[in-house]
Amino acid sequence: MFKTKILTIIIVLTLLIGIETSSFAEKSKTVKVLKNVYTIIDGDGVDSNTTFIITTEGVIVIDTRPTPTEARKVLEEIRKLTELPIVYTINTHYHGGHTFGNQVFKNSKTIIAHKNVRDTLIKSGQDHLSLFKTFGLPGMDEVEITPPNIVYEKEMEIWLGEYRLQLLYHGKGHTNGDTIIFIDQLRTVITGDLVFNKTIPYMADAYIEEWIESLKYIQFLKNETVIPGHGQIGGRPTVIAMKHYLLDLKDNVLQQLKDKKSLEETQNAVEPILRKKYKDWKQLDGIKGNIERAWLEYSAKEKA
Repeated sequence: MFKTKILTIIIVLTLLIGIETSSFAEKSKTVKVLKNVYTIIDGDGVDSNTTFIITTEGVIVIDTRPTPTEARKVLEEIRKLTELPIVYTINTHYHGGHTFGNQVFKNSKTIIAHKNVRDTLIKSGQDHLSLFKTFGLPGMDEVEITPPNIVYEKEMEIWLGEYRLQLLYHGKGHTNGDTIIFIDQLRTVITGDLVFNKTIPYMADAYIEEWIESLKYIQFLKNETVIPGHGQIGGRPTVIAMKHYLLDLKDNVLQQLKDKKSLEETQNAVEPILRKKYKDWKQLDGIKGNIERAWLEYSAKEKA
């Protein structure tokens, strides 16, 4: 029983922050996405993406990685390119892989997120941090929960230098506080964990039906470049692939519910189907948990 619980926790954290179970992921690398837009991918033990935008008046940082150590690496990368100040820091959602580096950027005085991100970090941030600490990720003991100090509910616009960023909340999805960042003049969308590129998503906080709707909304935006929360930079097909995964998950689980199948029976029937179709994606072990989340969500809807 104890070993089973430990294994379950390991799988959860593996999916939550992208830890490689065999070894730590390769060291982070900075990708020039577009002129003045850079994304840091991979990293020591984590694969959550951090994006920074250099404008004529300062720098905008989007997501701060899981530890102050990793966040300082982001700052070092920025300082290789500019000495302009960090003006805005944005969290796309509350998960520690995207917020536990916030303290490194608090001197910017402005950390922005949806109001549910602040509420969640204040209410249960310490519990979330305790979960991260159980896995020995380097630098976790240094983390101080640093919630955003500017929040919005539906949408917000940021103007800095030559760029306008639209912060959009389309409803619950990956979490209850996902921010979509759209830069119209660059035809670029920064999705946070609403999009995982060729990676099975973490879904313990998910609202699958609303997540699908958020992805449809992203498709309507005039974007050519997609910066996901995890994985390589992509384009519009990246969003479509994420949507199709969720639709496949939903449709297969609904069929099992129609046939009055139990959770275990549903997992046994659906997991091989999804593993085969998405065999070239990372984190395939997360499929079983995704099925459970979908089974619970849609069985509850059937009873309502």
